Amino acid sequence: MILVVGASGQLGTLVVQQLRKQGRPVRALVRSGRGVDALAGAELVHGDLREPASLDVALDGVEAVVATANAVAPARRGDTAGALARGYVELVDRAAAGGVRRFVLASVQPSQIDGTVPDLRLKRVVEQRLAGSGLSYVAVRLAPFTEVWLAMVGSRIPDRGEVNSVLRRPYPFLARFRRATQRSIEDRGRLVAPGPADRRQAFVSVHDAADVLVAAIDAPLTGAVQVGGPEVLTWTDVAAEYERVLGRPVRVLSVPAGVFRAARAALAPVAPSAANVMGLNLFMATADTAWDSAPTTAALGVGPLRTVRQVLAEKAALPAAQD
Repeated sequence: MILVVGASGQLGTLVVQQLRKQGRPVRALVRSGRGVDALAGAELVHGDLREPASLDVALDGVEAVVATANAVAPARRGDTAGALARGYVELVDRAAAGGVRRFVLASVQPSQIDGTVPDLRLKRVVEQRLAGSGLSYVAVRLAPFTEVWLAMVGSRIPDRGEVNSVLRRPYPFLARFRRATQRSIEDRGRLVAPGPADRRQAFVSVHDAADVLVAAIDAPLTGAVQVGGPEVLTWTDVAAEYERVLGRPVRVLSVPAGVFRAARAALAPVAPSAANVMGLNLFMATADTAWDSAPTTAALGVGPLRTVRQVLAEKAALPAAQD
């Protein structure tokens, strides 16, 4: 039995679906009925990382854990990265004590701002706990998701057809943030990029990320590994791909990192989750993920991975009603 934590999220849902396609028994840890329609075929177990007692039930008979839960778009009050980190520590400890043979964590690359961005700090805490747990584990440090970040910079196209999309979660701050720019590429030809236009990212499709996490369950890899897409693009490159899809000029409007740094600092005392969103934008404005992860994906037996051009073309072909 494989337990998926964060199963009703965008990435977790895809992990569950991929495991079911392979015919593997899956248990999905869920807190409510939201998003469970997409988890057909999985055994649903109700629990919460913030309720340690529920984790023992979820882990009973489990051989592997795939953990994708995060605090990017909290669904209810109290869903902070700090609370999630404490829950993750309990999960790791109980998995080790319960004889789980493998733990796969969806993580991110370390950065200079980890200590001030709750969701980044969360990943470091969990990685450190795993390293000292005695578990066989792999922390897959994923590059920015194509379907998420190419939507965040001003388009509704990349999110078309996504199930349990993080961008559609009932989180008011993220909804307001997106409304300010969500069609600026389609309507005004403006890509609103966090940081300079030449910032380089190895964008990876969330669908490919799910395949990587599933493959990591049985792969001969341990510790932290980096996984990005098959190419490294600047925002200028991304704008060119949008031009190809839309048939019109698209220019990059860069938002300085200082804007996100100031917003994060101002929001932190009163709205930690909103500050977290600003912090993630600051990460995108200040960090590159210019990786060649071909050796890692080859070792996992995953690929070929989708390019940004392929993702945009596939999404643009879907009905706009799915926006």
